[in-house]
Amino acid sequence: MNTKQIAIAAASLAMLGGCTPYAYQGRMSLDEQLKIRQDVEASRREAARDFEKYAAICLAEFPNATDAKNDGNQHLSDQWAVNVAMVSDGDPLVCSINRDNLTVERIHSGSRTMALGEYRAYLNGELAPSAYQSKDVSLGSSDKYLLAPRPTLQLSRLVWDDLAAPERQLLEANYSIDYFAAAEFGTIIDVQGVDESTPGTHAGAAIGSAVASAAYIDRAIRGGHSYSVGVNLAVGILGAVLGSLADKPAVTQFQFRYTVKKGDGELDYVHHTQESAFRSSPGTCVLLPTLQAATQQLCEQTSDSLRKRHLAKLQAAAATAAAAAAPTAQAD
Repeated sequence: MNTKQIAIAAASLAMLGGCTPYAYQGRMSLDEQLKIRQDVEASRREAARDFEKYAAICLAEFPNATDAKNDGNQHLSDQWAVNVAMVSDGDPLVCSINRDNLTVERIHSGSRTMALGEYRAYLNGELAPSAYQSKDVSLGSSDKYLLAPRPTLQLSRLVWDDLAAPERQLLEANYSIDYFAAAEFGTIIDVQGVDESTPGTHAGAAIGSAVASAAYIDRAIRGGHSYSVGVNLAVGILGAVLGSLADKPAVTQFQFRYTVKKGDGELDYVHHTQESAFRSSPGTCVLLPTLQAATQQLCEQTSDSLRKRHLAKLQAAAATAAAAAAPTAQAD
């Protein structure tokens, strides 16, 4: 066998040695991905087409505002809303319009997100009634955004829509609300996994060393050149280095198939590939399609449980504050 034949055989063996099983990358189906992209694009086109209508609503609330433009989802979620960025009296803000009722739902300014009434109270130097705000904080023009951040409350859009307007306002005054459609979250009810890890390959280095050494010996014998053990060793090492380029490192990979019961009761199947063997447990509330952990309340809450867990305390605190303020008002 001459050098050319040896090289061809070595290349073929190296390719075979470097091959690894095809690893399936878990993902949503193409139809699901296409539908999501179509929905997102349709929503963006609708917002762009009717942007002037939404901007006019914000400008009615802030007549001195300038530079109105579509903020997309840069600062606030554009789910069910159109976000208008503008500058009002020197302060940059984002005005979020509810697409259903065409009202200002939230204002984002600085690092805070608040209801329209709460934002106006801040501008006027007034404290909005909130159990999470310090009573001794001065709301001057320079420190009106230094209040402690409000806790985040994750809510189903179905539960939110079932609340009365005063209940929504009370929650918005005390929490930073994250809304999720019924198809955007769910509870894991089953999970199956498979180990797709592959070992590393070393055939390339071994074959490369052997081929280089054989080529050197063949050349020495056929060409009448002198043979050197040292040169043969060096050639073998060089061949091993070049052959190792065809080797593949070990891959640790696990694929899990999650069965998730969504907020609307429908089942969804999500494939997730990761390096760790640890997985999310059945019963965990997650966001879809990322499987990011959500608060357990999001999956279990109803409008009644929300009223008992959060609104009852806030209403009691508001009633206590009003009762305490009544004697002071009468004395004045």
